[in-house]
Amino acid sequence: MPQPGRADPTRSRTLVWDLAVRLHHWMLAALVVFCSVQDDGGRVHRIAGYAAAGLVVTRLLWALLARGHGGLAALKPSAAATLAYVRARAPRCIGHDPLGLWMVWLLWSLVILLGVTGWMSRLDAFWGDERLQEVHAWLADALLAAVALHLLGVGVMSWRWRENLPATMVTGRRRETTGSRSEAP
Repeated sequence: MPQPGRADPTRSRTLVWDLAVRLHHWMLAALVVFCSVQDDGGRVHRIAGYAAAGLVVTRLLWALLARGHGGLAALKPSAAATLAYVRARAPRCIGHDPLGLWMVWLLWSLVILLGVTGWMSRLDAFWGDERLQEVHAWLADALLAAVALHLLGVGVMSWRWRENLPATMVTGRRRETTGSRSEAP
């Protein structure tokens, strides 16, 4: 018999995140960490930054092909759904919850903008333009703040839902829920 407050290990687990989604997630996380540590603007930093932007683009292409929670249909944020979710006191979702969807798009947008501003800073037209470098630095700081907020959200929701959410991004599996509406992103 399961103990109160603990997940029932006999409950079935369902595949939520396919291998491509999980690999993109962890590779992007590693590249963001690398670029934030190796932030000298040198060749290695630029290659890692372009690779991060490329990963976002390939993840978006994968979303066009994928079904379920990793597909493009499941990645559409909605202000109305977000308000309803918050009013319902953040019920457990199988895929991304509505707040998480906004975070996904924020993180991806910042990575793409960092790639574009990093690339632009190497063009003759912008060579030595400190404003562009300041925008790039501001975007980098915004990305790190968004990552911190993302990690905080994952931690809070893992505690609230009594589920190891980082583990679900490793295995791709989450325990099934008993409700119906709160299960959908």
